Amino acid sequence: MIVGYAKNSLLIFEPGIKGHHLSWLRYITQDFLSAGFRLTLAADLRPQSQELVSAQLSEFKKDIALISAFDNAGKWRGGSRLNAIADCLEQSGAAEVFMNNFDEIASACLRRAAIGIYPPKALQGRLSGVYFRPRFLENPYLPPGNFIKHIGFQKLCRHGWLNHIFLMDEYLFASVEKKFSPAVFHFLPDPWDGDFSISQEDARKQLNIPSDKFVFLNYGVGDKRKGLHLAIEAMQNISSPSFLLCAGQLRADQKILSKLEMLEAQGKAKVINRYVSDDEADLCFCACDVVLLPYIEHFGSSGVLSRAAAAGKPVIVSDEALLGKRVREHKLGLLFPSGDAQALKTGMKDIFQSDMAQFQQAALHYAQLCSRQAFRTALLSALT
Repeated sequence: MIVGYAKNSLLIFEPGIKGHHLSWLRYITQDFLSAGFRLTLAADLRPQSQELVSAQLSEFKKDIALISAFDNAGKWRGGSRLNAIADCLEQSGAAEVFMNNFDEIASACLRRAAIGIYPPKALQGRLSGVYFRPRFLENPYLPPGNFIKHIGFQKLCRHGWLNHIFLMDEYLFASVEKKFSPAVFHFLPDPWDGDFSISQEDARKQLNIPSDKFVFLNYGVGDKRKGLHLAIEAMQNISSPSFLLCAGQLRADQKILSKLEMLEAQGKAKVINRYVSDDEADLCFCACDVVLLPYIEHFGSSGVLSRAAAAGKPVIVSDEALLGKRVREHKLGLLFPSGDAQALKTGMKDIFQSDMAQFQQAALHYAQLCSRQAFRTALLSALT
């Protein structure tokens, strides 16, 4: 703990509101509070975001201090994200800062460190956080930009800028902890949370999904790298009773939206194109038979895989990188060549003949490895 600052005082810096950001903000706040930390949260309190942030933190409002990561003009405090972190840390009086998503400063920070330009001095030795996609750690030499980041990271470690860095890739963690100080790196499981005890029948009634369909769930934002277009293509000529449940905020890609509308008109899909609450997400996972993760060139973990496991549902996943390794090792479902819609369609047909009970057993076992308790234990054992 930094001398001169309140014991167990921490600034959580999380200005994001999309995807996993708000759920993680709640998880990490809850876990640090359970360990007796005094917390200040720097979040997006601008008018368009404040209501979402407040809803996630409502149960903790008496136990935390909340400050904005942005100034009155809606810009980063101090003119940049790094300056905002330093400014918020000073205002909070906390001993260190925990970034829920270290990636948001990593690339620029590492490149600058490689040429000797470091973050604001106030952050030295006080930076911790979760690094979701440290591509340079997997391959320090290719592409060439990775080598620059690797040099910058070595300098930050050597000069004591980083306190605790959490990786969500168990295979990568096992290789890099030997190269750097073991005190710097920690493994953190990708957690799930929610109530998956709702029966499939009841979940389908609440979501207005036909009971006689075999439902494939595509959950999350509609970015092209998430492969929704592959799921749509696979569904277009697949036989009944296959049904696509698509839940999450989609981009305004008219081609994608038109094809989804066509599937809906054919009675082959239901689309929930908006922010999906945690309770609604639970219903989606309970209602489906199989979860699709047709990601393209995806590096790192996925909370969708953890949620599917907690719901006891098999997955069909692109056979690449971390997700491919996990599905293969833990026998969580079927794999298909990344980007191949026809192969995805074949997998969606093959899953009908698969041993669903065996997949369910494997999924529930894997879910124990990434439960909220497993996440909390890993997080707190490092910082306490």
